[in-house]
Amino acid sequence: MRLPRFSRERATRLFDGCHAALVWLAVLAFVVPEPDVEALALAAMAAIGLAAAFVALCPALAPETCSGNPKEDEPHVP
Repeated sequence: MRLPRFSRERATRLFDGCHAALVWLAVLAFVVPEPDVEALALAAMAAIGLAAAFVALCPALAPETCSGNPKEDEPHVP
């Protein structure tokens, strides 16, 4: 079974979205005093954390196959 591949730009957007969702869920778990809401928020945070880890570890496509702009996918070398 082959794993799906993401371009660097797409993986970055997805990872940033996961980060934003984790922040909002943490606020929700902290602000709402009900244990059921806190448990659901923590479960969602675990699922999003796993998704973010998968994206971070998933290899990117070769530059010529993932976008019209090859510079977008080049590694940044100082």
